[in-house]
Amino acid sequence: MKKSLIALAVLAASGAAMAQSSVSVYGLADVWVGSQKNTTNGVSAGGFNKMASNEGFATSRLGFKGTEDLGGGLKANFQIETSVGFDQPSATSLGDRQAWVGLSGGFGEVQLGRVWTPYDDTRALINDTFNANFASSFNVWRGYTDRTTNGIRYNTPSFGGLSAAVVYSFGEDKTATTGASSLTAFSLNYANGPIAAGLAHQIQQDKSATASTVSDTSGTPFGGAALSSLLNGAAQTVSKTTYTLINGSYDFGVAKVLAGYNTAKATSTAVAGNAKANEWNIGAEVPFGSALALGVGYAESQVKVNGVDRNETTGYSAALKYSLSKRTFVYGGLTKAEEETAAGVSVEKTTRYFVGVSHAF
Repeated sequence: MKKSLIALAVLAASGAAMAQSSVSVYGLADVWVGSQKNTTNGVSAGGFNKMASNEGFATSRLGFKGTEDLGGGLKANFQIETSVGFDQPSATSLGDRQAWVGLSGGFGEVQLGRVWTPYDDTRALINDTFNANFASSFNVWRGYTDRTTNGIRYNTPSFGGLSAAVVYSFGEDKTATTGASSLTAFSLNYANGPIAAGLAHQIQQDKSATASTVSDTSGTPFGGAALSSLLNGAAQTVSKTTYTLINGSYDFGVAKVLAGYNTAKATSTAVAGNAKANEWNIGAEVPFGSALALGVGYAESQVKVNGVDRNETTGYSAALKYSLSKRTFVYGGLTKAEEETAAGVSVEKTTRYFVGVSHAF
């Protein structure tokens, strides 16, 4: 009898512990096929067929996340997310998308590790063409750091739809002659009912003699190279890059319209130069019933180097999305981006047509 009571007590305690903590596995499989044509300095490389699990609707991934209830409203959380190539599986770096541990409660949430920047969150909150990887702004606006290593991030609770976040990344590349690199970013977002709006600012300081160890500068699927490439082609000579973004959207029911304005500034001590990009995008998403939706977008980026017009990049995207279930949908569309000099001479042009399938698990 005593043994039975002890066994029941152990099971009860075990059940309570399991109820207070949880770990889940999740992922996304997204693969598209299509045709892409690239032209550089007026010379066409010809069209080619392509299959990929990035540059489509979203990047394929595998993730693990968990939480433990510590009592008193306090929780311990972690997340590890890794990109996966479904078209050509190969070696990858565990946690290359994000990997962090932290605490959350009534005060908000703190994350330590490899985290997304609040600037990237604000771009994702209101971006054209379903915020897909082929969105016009991703193909046209200048590249930026979307996530950072050695980061500490704080997220506030939501106050009636209003929330804020800040992140700071510790540089581990200090030497006897150079200081440590760093990344600082913050955002203020509002999402309530049909209205969404965001403001974000990000500062990247690279003081290393080579590529910074603080973060990985995320390029875009095509076009939208980092501002450093317009100074002298060497990213490590750019000592400071700043980004300021303001955007918003309104859902009318029959359609959602959105727009954003962004500035990017890069300075280089090596060549005593600076580059500035003024960028904007506009888009709309139109539902046709419960399963089908159309997304369109247009974006521009105008760059000046040392105050002189350097080039202009423009592009558009359009896609149809058809939901087969809550977790699976098919999509198809086209996207185009072209960069021209101030004199109107084409530097780079890319056009892509595609169809794909996305499944979340």
